[in-house]
Amino acid sequence: MDRATAAKQGPGDGRSPARSARPIGVIDVGSNTARLVVFDASRRGAIRAVYEAKEVPRLGLRTGPDGRLSDAAVERGVAALRRFAKIVRQRELPRTIAVATSAVRDAPNGADFLRAVERSSGILLRTISGAEEARYGYLGIAGAWELRDDLVCDLGGGSLQLVEVVRGRPRTSGSVPLGVLRLSQRFLAHDPPKKREMDDLRDHVRRALKAAFGPLVVKSPGLYVVGGTVRALARAAIDFRGWPIGRVHGYPLFDHDVEALGELLEEMSADKRRAIPGIGSDRADVVVAGVVVLQELLRATGADRIRVSGTGIREGIALEAIGAALPASATELADRSVAAAAESFAVDVAHAREVADAARGLFEVLGSREKWGAREALALRVAAGLHDAGTAIDLWRHAHHSGYLIRNYPILGLDQREILLASMAAYLHEGGSLPSEWKRRFQPVLDADDLDLARRLGAVLEVAELLAGLRPRFTAVADGRAVGVAFSPRAGSPGSGRVGEKAAKTIERTFHREVKVRER
Repeated sequence: MDRATAAKQGPGDGRSPARSARPIGVIDVGSNTARLVVFDASRRGAIRAVYEAKEVPRLGLRTGPDGRLSDAAVERGVAALRRFAKIVRQRELPRTIAVATSAVRDAPNGADFLRAVERSSGILLRTISGAEEARYGYLGIAGAWELRDDLVCDLGGGSLQLVEVVRGRPRTSGSVPLGVLRLSQRFLAHDPPKKREMDDLRDHVRRALKAAFGPLVVKSPGLYVVGGTVRALARAAIDFRGWPIGRVHGYPLFDHDVEALGELLEEMSADKRRAIPGIGSDRADVVVAGVVVLQELLRATGADRIRVSGTGIREGIALEAIGAALPASATELADRSVAAAAESFAVDVAHAREVADAARGLFEVLGSREKWGAREALALRVAAGLHDAGTAIDLWRHAHHSGYLIRNYPILGLDQREILLASMAAYLHEGGSLPSEWKRRFQPVLDADDLDLARRLGAVLEVAELLAGLRPRFTAVADGRAVGVAFSPRAGSPGSGRVGEKAAKTIERTFHREVKVRER
């Protein structure tokens, strides 16, 4: 952003309107935990979690032989929902949707529990079927990723939901009673578990998955998993590996990570597991069963990694409530996220669009020789849309802050590598170089070629920023060995020629191409 222009801008000078997000609350009562999440919903159909409250009523703990909820579990559950109701009133949420899943669904006294919740808290809690739960999990992940031929899994306390995705759309779904709390109570009587118990557990999970996978047509699918247990394991792996991105969303949990964690956790007592970063007291006594389910999922699908999703059933419920169009392409998901971020940070949307158009034009001219593809184009698109977002923090170092915001705001549709590329390109849009420590810091995610790619994308964005508003047109000249740049001088701006020269020098220095500039 040109600082002289920015200094003159006021609230009515082309910036986006004031924040117009609509809050919606979602309550999800599972077999192990219960959560209340408040989402802001943007006009483009993106959601962002802005508040969360968590309780651990463990409704599925010590159920009767027929699945009946114990009196103690009912009491804990009602107390948790009463606390959620107080938060809903305090935050004056216009709409809250509350659902219960496996433990209540399977319990003969589930309806009694729902009535007790309504009498005590006023919350209308609805029990959803296994098919509904699977569908909401699919919507939550489809709202964050461009799905193709994949398997979407939601591992909860009472059940495992499976959705087979073909060409981005759900084909078959099912609910399998392989929840971590259910399995732990049935098979793991000792702490730490005995070898015989682990063998019986593994055999049971393997047979259940084989039966569930019988109808599937997708072979070697991408494996997306959501749920508290897989997030806990991802946090533990992030800590053990020194992974540079702390967010679990998008973390690649490799098969060897799962195996190593399994070997470690099986030998420990629950008290010792609690001390492991990411596991905590909520998962310490059930995480071993979760590891077994994930190990067998990896073996059954032939996948070498799990893509951990931070979005799931609660996001799916919220996305359905606001009418978000799903499935969607990665570009559309990213555009929704960028639009929501622009609202939050009062980005000058018209200027960002001019920069994005110019960046796309130069990218298309350079892309074939640089061997860039759709994923690099997507990273540049996000960087262009949010390159000035950092002005919400500090105008004078806004490129630095823009890079930080892109890394930490929930930009959907991109994997962790692409987020870093977008962040670095935005950081470089005013010239300069990346901090030297970034090469070491982000090494597990980006290699040396990626760092050079980020530098080049930053140069494209720098040129686009210089020429924004001049309607630049880029062409390949001399079989791509040179770049033609034509633009229309801004009325009353005698410095357009110098801007063109500066843009040409950036292209020549970065891409070693001759540049031919002319004014239209």
